[in-house]
Amino acid sequence: MSGELRRDGVKVKLQEQPFQVLATLLERPGDVVTREELQKKLWPADTFVDFDHSINAAIRRLRDALGDSAETPVFVETVARRGYRFIAPLELQQSAIVLPSMEDRRRRESFQVRPRQSSLAKRSTVLSALTIGVLALLLVYYSRSFRGQLQQPVITPALTSIGEKYTPSLSPDGQHLAFSWNGGSGPHFSLYVKVLGTEEPLRLTRQDSIDFDPAWSPDGRYIAFCRISQGESGIYVIPAMGGAERRLRKTLWEEREFYEIFWYAGRLAWSPDGNYLAFSDRASRDEPALSMYLMSFESLDARRLTSPFLSAGAEAHESSPEQPAMAFVSLRSRGDVNPEFSPDGKTLAFARVSRGVQAIYTIPIPGGPERHLISGRAFNWGLAWTGDGRNIVFGSAGWLATDASLWKISAHGGQPERLQFGDEGVQPSIRGSKLVYVRQRANLNIWMRRLDASRHAGSPHRLIASTRMESGPQFSPDGSQIAFESTRSGTYEVWMCQSNGTGPIQLTRFNSHTGTPRWSADGRQIAFDSRAAGNADIYALGSEGGPTRRLTSEPSGEVVPNWSGDGRWIYFASDRSGGWEIWKMASSGGSAVQVTHQGGFAAVESSDGRFVYYAKGPTLPGIWRIPTSGGDEEEIVGSLEPGYWGYWALVDDGIYYLDTRAQPAITFFDLKSRRTWRAFDLENPPAREAPGLALSSDKKTILYTQIDGLTSDVILVDNFR
Repeated sequence: MSGELRRDGVKVKLQEQPFQVLATLLERPGDVVTREELQKKLWPADTFVDFDHSINAAIRRLRDALGDSAETPVFVETVARRGYRFIAPLELQQSAIVLPSMEDRRRRESFQVRPRQSSLAKRSTVLSALTIGVLALLLVYYSRSFRGQLQQPVITPALTSIGEKYTPSLSPDGQHLAFSWNGGSGPHFSLYVKVLGTEEPLRLTRQDSIDFDPAWSPDGRYIAFCRISQGESGIYVIPAMGGAERRLRKTLWEEREFYEIFWYAGRLAWSPDGNYLAFSDRASRDEPALSMYLMSFESLDARRLTSPFLSAGAEAHESSPEQPAMAFVSLRSRGDVNPEFSPDGKTLAFARVSRGVQAIYTIPIPGGPERHLISGRAFNWGLAWTGDGRNIVFGSAGWLATDASLWKISAHGGQPERLQFGDEGVQPSIRGSKLVYVRQRANLNIWMRRLDASRHAGSPHRLIASTRMESGPQFSPDGSQIAFESTRSGTYEVWMCQSNGTGPIQLTRFNSHTGTPRWSADGRQIAFDSRAAGNADIYALGSEGGPTRRLTSEPSGEVVPNWSGDGRWIYFASDRSGGWEIWKMASSGGSAVQVTHQGGFAAVESSDGRFVYYAKGPTLPGIWRIPTSGGDEEEIVGSLEPGYWGYWALVDDGIYYLDTRAQPAITFFDLKSRRTWRAFDLENPPAREAPGLALSSDKKTILYTQIDGLTSDVILVDNFR
């Protein structure tokens, strides 16, 4: 017998807990099974769970599967203040439970039950009871192996509520899910926990803070978590079903780091024996990188496990089977994250970020030599051990979880294997045969405002929009067209449209991260960067379309091109010297010349050709300039926040740039007076690490990129092997 349930000849699908409830009821058909009996049957004595809520949910799902009703039950009857009983007749056919057909149900409901039965009816009743008893025994026996016989993974949404949800974590028994959620909107995140298969989560924390990365105690009674809050950042613990929280340790985590790296990189893990917490932090604010620490849960003493800032970074030259878009990682965000204990507690896996390369390592507990498993450009999106401890599942993705996928690699290293599911998947969590992961989707659009002579902005208008990601706009020199980057074809490619946003045309078809288009001064060519060859290089093509020209072929990364005013040169950022610097090359191709030597990114030449303006780095603050003839560099704007290297635009007498010190706003800096004033506030959050600002040549129209939507679902995979 396979534990199969049929109604009207159709197989009825049941989840594990409703199936166990049905099996328990069939052991004693017609008799009342109390809620206490169901509780003992479904959960071990030491399980910490909201039993009433969970039993109600299981009964509700059972009735939904059977097409039953609590008000007019045909199968499962509620006995007030006592429990439930199974009231329908059954029959056994081969290996399945066969429920009454709809016709039988209608016939049964159309007659009243008579007080007397014939002897034949009594004998039939006895035989039915014996049949049901045998069936119940068989069902109980085979239901224990029911799930083990299902070989194919079953994929269902576990969380689909509106808003951003991160760092999901399955409880030790695999029945509960803890996660971080912003409640639908807003900058604050709280911890929630829910029973899998139910809808309403239980909110655990209620502070105006960022609470994330829940880690379950081995007995499932408590959850440790991370909190970022002014003066209160640290590691906390709270009962899994709610109660008073307690801080275990203060940390040096900062709010900006959450948006740079935290929301896709975990910080905390609880050892299987319950004795230790592994966490990621720095010993002082002067340390350039994050390290792994091991803290005793009893004494709260912590000691350093890793020192990434002392590592040679040899992994920087290794390659990976598939490399999505390169993330620009700041010095402050380098180091070790995503700690995960192996099932036996003897090994800690973690991710390391170094010079833009993201690698996965393991280290023995309580310490010892590190083992390098794999390196790549986008392996910093969460990891989890398989239940047998033989493999590690990790997320690979580009910026904002673009081109995301789940992979599996042996704990001893080797070639990774892409999982058959998990497209758009990051942040995996595994318990037994259950796996959950986050599927994130972002909606970026390009907005437009008119500027008057006094630089005051008119009302906003969404100009270039889709359900995907639109960014990196730039007007053609005559103002009639706009080049931009878009994922509407599946991955980032270069597109072009009319200045009013109509008539979009796809210009590139590399099927690889391609973007930051920039027009030549005569409007006849467009330069851009692409990862089509593996690492990032500079390309050019005619603005009317046609073949592309690859201008760089170094093993380093070359990104964010821009033309000189006379069209003879193309400036770009390259890390070929070890860090990001501005270089330039002839627009026809050839050798490149280094322009900056102390950091540089996203260069723009002034209209008079005297200076090159640039961001200091992809995740470093400020806008600087250096004479084109050579000389000392000079900081012009110090308040451009790290990560927003693409949110500024140069005009003859000043710079428009993004100011995030208060409400995010576009601010104008006057080069002559050195004064600033706000042009307008943004309606929605800006997109970090994206080229986000452009002006028309007549300085009357400004384009800017905003995040109009950022949502994520948590997906459940049953029968994961």
